[in-house]
Amino acid sequence: MHKGPTPTFAQIRTVSAMNVENFYIIATAPNEPTLQVNISGPYLTRQAAEADLSAAIGEAVDLDPAAKDYEYKISKIACQKPGVIQHMACNMGQRL
Repeated sequence: MHKGPTPTFAQIRTVSAMNVENFYIIATAPNEPTLQVNISGPYLTRQAAEADLSAAIGEAVDLDPAAKDYEYKISKIACQKPGVIQHMACNMGQRL
């Protein structure tokens, strides 16, 4: 289960206020290095991404037990879309 704070819909909607480049927690499958997924983000600062790193990894493992073997890194990329975890949280809120 999610160990960190669950983002609210309002927090997810703030994506439009993000920078052109933002920090994301990215998962890479060990047997397929070209397969990379933005699992969490966007974050305005590296420190914010680092603070959420262990919770995001825990959430990824809850969703897919194979994720325990993935490699995780924080990268600054030109993107404003929500990571997989935020996307799922937003969609779950719309279903309730």
